[in-house]
Amino acid sequence: MTGVPDYVELAQTLAEQAPRIAPVLAGFNACVDKVYRMDRDRLEALAAQRDTVELADQVLDRVRAGRGGEIYTPWPAGPDWAAELFGAPDASQVGGTAPQAAWTLAVLGAPTVIALADRGADQLAVLHPTIGLCTENGTTPGTTTVAAVSPAPTPARPRHVICEFTSGTEWSGGTVRRSTRIILRFAVDGIERDELFARYSGPAGAALISGLNGLPTDDSADRTWLHAVVARWRARGVPLLHHELAEFADPGGLRAASTSFPVTSLGMSLSELRALAGSASADPVTVAAQLARFLGLRRVCVHSDAWSLAVHRDDPATERSALASGNLLAAARAEAGRPVALPYPPAQALYTDDYPASRGLSDGWRADCVPAPYLPSPAATIGLGDTFTAGTLLGWLLEPVPTKHRERVL
Repeated sequence: MTGVPDYVELAQTLAEQAPRIAPVLAGFNACVDKVYRMDRDRLEALAAQRDTVELADQVLDRVRAGRGGEIYTPWPAGPDWAAELFGAPDASQVGGTAPQAAWTLAVLGAPTVIALADRGADQLAVLHPTIGLCTENGTTPGTTTVAAVSPAPTPARPRHVICEFTSGTEWSGGTVRRSTRIILRFAVDGIERDELFARYSGPAGAALISGLNGLPTDDSADRTWLHAVVARWRARGVPLLHHELAEFADPGGLRAASTSFPVTSLGMSLSELRALAGSASADPVTVAAQLARFLGLRRVCVHSDAWSLAVHRDDPATERSALASGNLLAAARAEAGRPVALPYPPAQALYTDDYPASRGLSDGWRADCVPAPYLPSPAATIGLGDTFTAGTLLGWLLEPVPTKHRERVL
């Protein structure tokens, strides 16, 4: 198989070197997710409400299309509807790209600090205990000691509901074609406007910006605040400012988010890239290169089920190491259902030969693409994209890792 890194060696390298990287700052979304694993009975219960609850119809349409993502429905009673329909959730866990990525890094021992305005007991309870928070005394390495010095908790938000689907599950509507998850969001969450984080988040190797789909379109105050935080990091010389996009209700919101902040790196799923392009068949290298040039970025990173891609102007070895690290951490989590401290590639993983070719582009730009260990039926799909993002930041901060593979190039 051409182009496949030595993922076993990379797993050992990540486990050994992660605790030594410069801190990663991560904001600006966080929540508590209620997770439901959608077996036949729950699918049938959902189908029984197709004619009366529009959301049920939307979810099942996505199941048939093999599409995950997020659905926003302004409905404060939504979590109660899900609890009545599906029963008790299978799990309660941290949600949001920033804390999910921080969880992945924390399990590996890498230092992370997140923005968290909601410091209520239920939110703190689902955070990994070594994730750092900022307090009046500076940065606290861990969440177990912050309650007494935290800002007052923000008003409780409706919790997110996650419906997780496994390929091969049979129900009256057919067979689930793809393992994925659908996030049901019932309120405009806003961002984690953590003033202590803005004030005390110090020197770092990289910063992750996410969660803009939680902002109201007319919320200029929070956008201005967030822009100032990112600009301050840039002025302080944080080497990598990475904005990870998310699903928006309309392509216009996605395009606006991609141009919002003075970042140096932009990341997204393949489906989000296609939404930006307005075409399901657009060449991902071409679209990513156009974005990078138009926005003045140093890199654009794209992830799909079976490969990941970076269009960049940096060292190819560094970018391949970042992509491979993201691939590996996501695959290890797919097998275990959670972040793991020693992320070996799954023995049952598949590797594709069908992925964009690595090649030089014009004006000093380059495309690098790395095949991922892919599990068609993962133990869990929640957080895999966030875990990939965490891995790319980790791999970017390490010394380039030898990959011992032949590149598939033009």
